[in-house]
Amino acid sequence: MDAQRPTLEGLEAVLEGIASDSRLPPEYSDWIRASLRNGGWKIRTLRYILDHSPTNSNPPRLLDVGAQFASLTAYAAKLGCRASAVDYGRYAEVFREIATAQGIDYRECDVGSQPLPYPDLSFDFVNYADVIEHHPFSSKRVLREIHRVLVRGGRLILLTPNHASIYNRLKLLAGRSVHDDLDYFFDACAEDAIYDGHHREYTRAEVRTILERTGFRVQECQVVEQQLGPLLRYRRTNADGVRRISSSRDLLLCALGNLWAPLRLPFGRWIWAVGKKE
Repeated sequence: MDAQRPTLEGLEAVLEGIASDSRLPPEYSDWIRASLRNGGWKIRTLRYILDHSPTNSNPPRLLDVGAQFASLTAYAAKLGCRASAVDYGRYAEVFREIATAQGIDYRECDVGSQPLPYPDLSFDFVNYADVIEHHPFSSKRVLREIHRVLVRGGRLILLTPNHASIYNRLKLLAGRSVHDDLDYFFDACAEDAIYDGHHREYTRAEVRTILERTGFRVQECQVVEQQLGPLLRYRRTNADGVRRISSSRDLLLCALGNLWAPLRLPFGRWIWAVGKKE
């Protein structure tokens, strides 16, 4: 596929376009812009899609499961993909109209209780990033649905935190919890019917297992570190004190992680996996 190479600059422009849309409630704008810190994963995903797209003249078909504000699919559409997205509740309510205006087929779907709203063999790629750990139910039903809507030879791209990261191990060694902040979980979310944080994180071996058990042939399953580039770019463009303190902590952890990453120990903060439907 002949397309412009995805870059952080391009992603930042996409994020700004969404964050400054007049239809967006203002309380979402800073959150959308702040997602640039983790934008390296979107760039990696888009480059993977472009590099592994079918050689025919048809544009690759991408579905993003748990799309939120649909920045991945918005950028994918600019790169020539046929982009679709699903989410539910407040995300679908807030972002569907904005995403649709950018040429994205954005549909509401509660993947915990509903099938994906697409027929069999609809997509070449499905992105399932930073979502699986939020499910208050087994991920098996979602993975089966993803397998169903992929064409033969299609690929699932999965990203999730590594429960066995060195950071979690050090927290436990110090007697601290590896779960979400207690004040946020116990107090701030006390009235929520379902907690929207992490319910079940996975290890690398577990990710490989669940992909194989739902019919995928595992192409990649790596423990990886966050990239420095997006953090540095975000820090340069967001100079207020609270954000700089937070980004400084992230930068330190990221820099340390990239120092020992060449040892190939399974201690990184994230798991990147690709499963192929045969």
